[in-house]
Amino acid sequence: MANLLILDASSTFCSVALKTADGVVAQSEVQPRKHAQRLLPMVDEVLVRSGLARQQLDGIAYARGPGSFTGIRIAASVMQGIAMGLDLPVCGISTLQGLAQSQLKPDGQRMLAVLDAHMGEVFWAQYRYENGLALLDGEEHVGSPDLYLANTDETLSAVGNGLKLAPLQHRSGNPDKELVAEDLVPLVLQQWSAGGFGCIEDHQPVYLREGVAWKKLAEQPSLLKR
Repeated sequence: MANLLILDASSTFCSVALKTADGVVAQSEVQPRKHAQRLLPMVDEVLVRSGLARQQLDGIAYARGPGSFTGIRIAASVMQGIAMGLDLPVCGISTLQGLAQSQLKPDGQRMLAVLDAHMGEVFWAQYRYENGLALLDGEEHVGSPDLYLANTDETLSAVGNGLKLAPLQHRSGNPDKELVAEDLVPLVLQQWSAGGFGCIEDHQPVYLREGVAWKKLAEQPSLLKR
């Protein structure tokens, strides 16, 4: 069993999970505006609790967005710094997919994941469950709550804080769920088994908004030294 580190800083939560042969060691904190200060120390804390050194990691994954632009950049920078230092393969997992995965339903059922995108908009996508995994059914979107409501099925269950901007009407849902790194474990394991881990260039952040670009570690101010 591989030792896989998972990072998420896409919301007000800052979280880390480590999947090993012995199970999952996880830590999450509500740390608005302190992700840059806390994420890397949390990695070390989780490693200490698991009894592993960084050199024993086999791969690293992170929540690649959509979500908080700053938080996603921080997680990507920490991921990139660790991966480059240890020559590790990496993987980016959708925050929307992670939310849907956290609400696991029987195979064949579907789920909407909706996140507050700020500026009066929401991120959303539809997923279907297959073999215990939430799989994207269509595309990820960003737009107004009205656009979201006009283009989704009101009979489906939904999850995510974007539901507070787009009332559920007849749809059941969980508007209070916040993504944490531990939610991504099944998706990360699936990607590892399927050979989905790779180089940093293939797993860059996804913002869903035009005009937002990711810079490589050498091109941006260091977030690892803050």
